[in-house]
Amino acid sequence: MFDLTSGNGMIQTMDRSLTLASRRQTLIASNLANLDTPGYRTRDFSFEGALKSALSGHNSPNSLRTTHPMHLQGSSSLSLPSSTEALRPSAERNDGNDVSLDRENMLLARTQSTYQQASTFMQVELRKLYGLIREGSR
Repeated sequence: MFDLTSGNGMIQTMDRSLTLASRRQTLIASNLANLDTPGYRTRDFSFEGALKSALSGHNSPNSLRTTHPMHLQGSSSLSLPSSTEALRPSAERNDGNDVSLDRENMLLARTQSTYQQASTFMQVELRKLYGLIREGSR
């Protein structure tokens, strides 16, 4: 069976963007959930850096390798940041918690916007493919 989406760079890029944005939203939600946890440190990763790494083909150490021609290819979306980094706090409270509600809300809005844009671009590309399939079946 022929896979129409594997050769489309835009769909692959948007797939990676959606996966990374989803991962970052999870981290931001975790940071917000621990807003009042004493000693909690804000966790995050560079979305831009992770996307550049994913697009340049650098795989994480946990990525799958094919050792035989009949093996299935692993998903490229597995190349997520292997670990998140603790950020240097801009302000730390007396209990050791450094989560900033304003910063997390700003990052959440930015990440949601990135997710929405990637989703829209992917839908456009998939509609183009659908149109080509419909024209070819006539």
